[in-house]
Formats: sequence, C-alpha cells, structure tokens
Amino acid sequence: MSGARRVGLVVRREWTQRVRSNAFRISTAVAAAIVVAIIAVPEILGADVNERTVGMVGVSSPQLASVVQATGRQAGLTVSTRRFADEAAGEAALRSGDADVLLVGPGALVWKSDVDEQLGAVVTSAVQAIEQQRAIGELGLTPDQLRTLRPVQVTSRSLEPVIAERSARLDVAIIGLVLLLLAISFYGGFLLVGVIEEKSSRVIEVLLSRLRPTELLAGKIAGIGLVGLAQLSVVAAAGLVALAVSHDHRVPTTTGGTIAWIVVWFVLGYGFYSVLYGAAGSLVSRQEEAQSMTLPITALLLVAYFVALQTVRSPDSTATLVLSFVPPTAPMVMIVRIANGAVPWWQIAISVLLMLATISGMVLLAGRIYTGAVLRLGRRVKLRDAWRGGEVSG
Repeated sequence: MSGARRVGLVVRREWTQRVRSNAFRISTAVAAAIVVAIIAVPEILGADVNERTVGMVGVSSPQLASVVQATGRQAGLTVSTRRFADEAAGEAALRSGDADVLLVGPGALVWKSDVDEQLGAVVTSAVQAIEQQRAIGELGLTPDQLRTLRPVQVTSRSLEPVIAERSARLDVAIIGLVLLLLAISFYGGFLLVGVIEEKSSRVIEVLLSRLRPTELLAGKIAGIGLVGLAQLSVVAAAGLVALAVSHDHRVPTTTGGTIAWIVVWFVLGYGFYSVLYGAAGSLVSRQEEAQSMTLPITALLLVAYFVALQTVRSPDSTATLVLSFVPPTAPMVMIVRIANGAVPWWQIAISVLLMLATISGMVLLAGRIYTGAVLRLGRRVKLRDAWRGGEVSG
C-alpha cells in the first residue's frame, strides 16, 4: 500500500469519527445560529434597521417634513425629521448620531462621514417635489413650463472623511480575524488533544504497526483540517444567507469575496499552526500537560492576531506589506489587506507559495519530532531527545 493511500485512510478515519459525533453537529449548528443572530439581531430585537432621522436647518416649507416621510416610505425607509435652531446644533446632532443627515436651507446636505445614497435620494426627491409645488403655486407655471424647469441642485458634503465602503470592509475583516483566531486555535487544540489521547491509551502503538509516524501525523492534520473547513464553510454560508436577506445597506458588496478568502487563509493558517500543535502533542502523555504545551503556540497565534489588528489602522503601510508575506502573520494580515481593497494577484500568489513552502518544511521537521516522541510514555519528552530519537528512527 502506497504512502498516499495510508495517509488517505487516516484522513478518512479522522473525518468519519469527527463528523459523525454529536459534538460536531451541535457545535456547527450553534456557531451558525450565533452568526445569523449577530447579523439579524436588530430585526430580532424589533429595531428598524431602515429607520433614519433627517435634521433640518433654515427650511421654510412646512410641508417638507411630511413629503420627506412619504418619499421615505415609498423607498422602504422609516424617516423622521427634526428641526434645529442653527447649523452648529445640527452638526452636533450628526456627530452624536442623533441625526443621519442634515438638510441646510433648500439644497445642502451635510453628513457626518459616510454618505447614505438611499437617504440622500429620498431627501433630494422631496426637496425637488416641494420646489415643483412652489413653482406651480407661486409662479403659475404651466405643465409644459414645469417640464423645462431645472431641478433644484442639492449639494452634499461631509464633516469627516468619507470612508464608508472601506470602513465596512474592514469591519468584516475584523470579524474574519476573530473567526480565524478561534478556528485555528480550536482545531489545533483538537489535534493536540487527539494525539495525546492516542498516545496515553496506547492506540498509537497499534496504528504505528501499519503506518509511519509522519503518515499518521499528516493524516491527522489533514483529516481534522477538513472537518474544520467543513464547519467553517457551513458557518460562512449561513452568514452569507443572513446577509443576503438582511436589509442593512451598510453591508459592503465585497463581503462574499472576503468570506471566501477567510476560508482560504484558514486552510493555510491551520496548516501552519497545526503542525506545531501535532508536534507538541507528541511530547506529552497526559491531558494535564497539554495546556503548558499550547502556551507558546497560542502566544504566537495571539501575536499574529494583534499585529493584524494594528495593520487595520495602516493597511497600506510597508510594515503591513512585509507582514503579509511572513508565514506566522500572513493569514491574518493578508485578510486585512484584501478587505481594504484590491491586492495585486502576484502578491497573493507569493504569500500563498511562501506559506505552502513553509508548511512543507515544517511537516518534515515536526515529523522528525513526532517520530522521536510519540512512542515515549510517562514524563514529558524533551525536544532535544525527541529530535535525536527521530534521527535514529529515520
């Protein structure tokens, strides 16, 4: 039987055991439900995500408020209006979130930062409708003359830099970073515990009578990784469906692509860190020692996570570019860069190739440690002894 065939059997064994367990089914359902609830929580709690407030300053028409509300209803929005004594008071309301847009005079819209195109169209239509009514009533224009009347030009400005789409994309990236951190640490820990269980129960001796240690390690990494990928894909699909049926206009159009990249970088990130988890699990024989073995790996993973969070503030910096090619940080930092905007395909390709090359090299190194330590029961095996033992076994 070929080595690939033997690895495939281990993968199949891990997949079958994990997927058929009630724990997998329950955790998948719970995770998907949590993601859907997070996306749909405003509607679940009865909040109207389509509710907007229009502030008004210097507006003389008493009918404008009702026309804005009626136009909003036609567009599927619940619009309320609020008048302010002066522009400064209106801008203060914008900054505090008490108003979504400020209409100054007959034709100037002021936003805090992000421009809500739908609400802007509603207010603009209402202003133009009022102007048409005034032209008919005060100027006595005929229908033909009214058609030639130039619509009121409504200007728009923002108090702060407009970064709506970018801000929303980075919000998605931050959520992706959290999911990536949890998924890699969870399934990496799952792998470590699995190795320790097989070692302590001496099942490992039976398995190694038919398999090489490196084949067993590779099969366990791939099998548990496929289980994690399947679960993450189900959760991601649930999130995409929830986003598709939600009415939140702030969801960026690139969300689907960002989620797809999160899945890709989970595979690469898990591949990198799982090799460390598997080798660490072979060094101990008791579950009580597992935590001490995971601390260095978890610390490295957390460093990568916090570094990626910092790059959210400067996604175009040189440091971010460099870190997107460094294997421990690349999966998370590259998600931030992709969410921020278009990344040249060759940079993604180089990062992926570096990850694959690093994972391949680490599998060889970890395989030697695994080989030298996995059959040693009792006290914790020193890394130096495992390395020498792997050389002898090889």
